[in-house]
Formats: sequence, C-alpha cells, structure tokens
Amino acid sequence: MKKRNGFQLFVLWMIGICIAACLSACLPIKISDVNLAEAEMKLYNEWLYTFKLKHFNFNNELITRPPGVEQYLFNLVLPSEGGINLKTHCVYYQVPYKNLSGIIKVIEQKNESECPEVSSLIPWFELKEISELQVKLENFKLILNFKYKNKKTNWSFVLPNINNGFVHQKYQSIKVKKLFPELTILRINEDSFDINFNKYLGKLSDRFSRGSSIRCQQVNKDCKTIGEYRCDSCAYGWYEVVDFSCPQGGSKFCGQNHCGEKNEPACPRGSKVVSSEELGICQSDLTSVYNSDHTLVCQ
Repeated sequence: MKKRNGFQLFVLWMIGICIAACLSACLPIKISDVNLAEAEMKLYNEWLYTFKLKHFNFNNELITRPPGVEQYLFNLVLPSEGGINLKTHCVYYQVPYKNLSGIIKVIEQKNESECPEVSSLIPWFELKEISELQVKLENFKLILNFKYKNKKTNWSFVLPNINNGFVHQKYQSIKVKKLFPELTILRINEDSFDINFNKYLGKLSDRFSRGSSIRCQQVNKDCKTIGEYRCDSCAYGWYEVVDFSCPQGGSKFCGQNHCGEKNEPACPRGSKVVSSEELGICQSDLTSVYNSDHTLVCQ
C-alpha cells in the first residue's frame, strides 16, 4: 500500500472538516433563550419617539385577571420610518393560567388608529413565558416589571415627546408639561425629506458638486426670476450662488452651504464693485471660474 505524504493527509483532513461543517449546517439549529437585552432594545428604539400614550390606566398593580385571556393594555402613537407618517403600537398581555404561558404582544398598525380589543394580526413583537406583569408611568417613563421564566426583569422606556397638559404661570407664556419642555426628538433618515414623499425640499446629503442640490430660485441674465420661488420649502435651509450679479442676489439652492470648497459654488463676496472673477471667494488653493450655467464655482 502506497504511503501518503504529509500534504495528502492534510488535504484529507480539510475535506473531512468541510463535510462535517456541511452536515452540521443541515441539522436543526437549537433555539436558545430569548436575549432580553435585544428584546428591550427593539422596543426602546421605537418607543423613544412616541408622541401619545393612549388608554393607559395602570398604576403598578399586578395584572392577574382574567386568567388565560389576552387583554388590551394600551397603545402608543409614534412616527413611522423617516418620520413622515404616524403609526400605532397596540400592546396586549395574555395572563398566564396553569399550563398556558403569559405573553406580551405588540401589534403594529400603519396609521394612527384605535386598537381592537383582541389582537388578530401577526405580532411585530412577542415575548412568551411572562408572569407577574406590572405596568406604570412615572416621570415620563413607561416601566414594565415582570418575570421571564421566573426571573425578575425591569424594563424602563423614556418617553420625552409625550406631554401631560400645560403649565400656567403668572406673567409667563404657557409651557407644555414634558420631560424636556423645549425638546422634541424627531425620527429622520435620508428619505425624510425626499420630494416624492414629503413637501419639503432637499436631503441632508445633497451637494452642489454632486449635482444633487435642488435649485429653489433661478435668476437669468436679465435679473428676472424664472419659475416659482421655492426656497421657503427647503428642509435644510438654502444658500445663494454668484451668477449674474443681480441687485436681488443670485440663484439659490436648497441644502447646507459648502461655498468655497472644491467644485462647490464660490462664496459671495458682498456688494462691493470688483471684477467679475473676484465676486466669489474660494479656499486659498482654488480659483473661481464660471461653469456652463454661469455660476461661479471653485476649482
């Protein structure tokens, strides 16, 4: 029998490992216990933006009835992804009874609406093997105390956007009762100000140099405005460019101002009369030149 060398043995060993890995991948995966930290974080990342907490009538009492029956607890009204529309989270609790597990369940509705007394849709969130649930609202915090598999657990969700009426003080303006009266936490992403979904113009990532900035006012060589003035609808403000040196200023674009940077508009110098090439200011290593739209750009 021919003797195998070390390399051949190594190859056979690697093949064996690969076969074992493939076989193990085909076997059923053993489901471990729910990660409570991840479950809490899923709720926290949504409920942080809550605007309204409705039908809430609990004061930390132990919920024990009716045993074995699912009951509607409360709902939260919060912004959808991007913050453009509102949605509702309906919260339910099935009280444990004998061999019947206790369950916390959240149903998501795609608008602001009333919740049914009994859940009927596939849950957005579900946590089983719950018992001894207590719920309370304290200092703008929604607190859930319960046992998960007989282990005590405490969840606390800060709700900075909800208000509890108004504060009336002599010689002072009316204030809203909130955790932070002057603060509202908004939920936005890159699509929050997409013109296809929202009446406001522009996105945070828009840049003149990329060609993605929206022109909200255009001035021609005769210093006449072409089209509609839309700068009041710019989501992130607007800035002016140097083009035809008109008395009312130049054309305007929605977005954050990056004037003076490479391939961005030159910064307007002011009203002082200088040569056209000096009307705009660029960074020290760049020069201002007119592009095809007669806009002074730094290159």
